[in-house]
Amino acid sequence: MRIYLLSFLFIIFFSACSTKNISYIKIENKTNSLYKTVTSTSKRIDKEEAKNFSKDIILYSKFLAHSYGVTTYALFHNTLINLGIKDKGLCYHYANDLLSFLKRKKYKSFEFKRIIANRNEYFEHSALILTRKDISFENSIVLDAWRNTGNLYFSKVKNDKNYEWELK
Repeated sequence: MRIYLLSFLFIIFFSACSTKNISYIKIENKTNSLYKTVTSTSKRIDKEEAKNFSKDIILYSKFLAHSYGVTTYALFHNTLINLGIKDKGLCYHYANDLLSFLKRKKYKSFEFKRIIANRNEYFEHSALILTRKDISFENSIVLDAWRNTGNLYFSKVKNDKNYEWELK
């Protein structure tokens, strides 16, 4: 009986060590999805650059949320900032910090612009778009790290049903 118990514990212990990292798989899937979205917008986008960009922005969005100390939903985190409990993590913090990060990368086959929704209203919202001269505004890609608290939201502008975007 004792040998069976030890064998069972041994199997449980070592099988627990062999599980795949779900977070890594989710990040990899999201990176691949963003890569496909980016490369589908223009034939002139360098594929290697798009791959690097996709990985960089997915990971940096998560890094920003961590560095801002975000542990709750975005709107609740905004309340904590407005009460003086937290310092950063509003949508424009994400947009500004992402833009600074992306400019340092010096991507050549696309550019980034600030966008805004609900201008001058209580729920004004800021994000970025990935675009280039041969991509219309509607087909540019929204990059919103705030919306899902560091889990980058992306879609074509025309497909974003939550906001009506305009250039800032």
